[in-house]
Amino acid sequence: MEQSKSKKPKDILTSEKSRYVFIVVGLAAIILIFFSGQFSGGSQNAMPAELNSVDYEERLTAEVLSMVQSVEGAGTAKILITLEDSYEYIYLDDGKTLQKINEPTIRGVVVACQGGDSAVTREKISELLTTVLNIPSTKVCITKLT
Repeated sequence: MEQSKSKKPKDILTSEKSRYVFIVVGLAAIILIFFSGQFSGGSQNAMPAELNSVDYEERLTAEVLSMVQSVEGAGTAKILITLEDSYEYIYLDDGKTLQKINEPTIRGVVVACQGGDSAVTREKISELLTTVLNIPSTKVCITKLT
């Protein structure tokens, strides 16, 4: 019988060189799978950075102060904004996918300004605050700055 030059599949799979190749390919695949999660773009299910209610209050106070001082007759002003709660995170039913973030609810706004003794100025500021902050006028107090 003449010896065949082609090797049988069983011989190829059991050779030392083939085992080495399979091990290297397998390890490379495992490494690629591991690193594929590390370099993927942001995930839709990723948790947002923790939002801070104090930062929100400070930013809102600065914006309101700027708006109030731009009202004719208001003059120099001081603002105090109080919040009812903090940020609220709303997730889908799976508990992992963030659907919405609600900002803190405004409890009230106090404005002390130089023109706070004028009914016209108080009315302008009250209308400005109720419109911009979407709050009722019962949550707004405007007084004269001493």
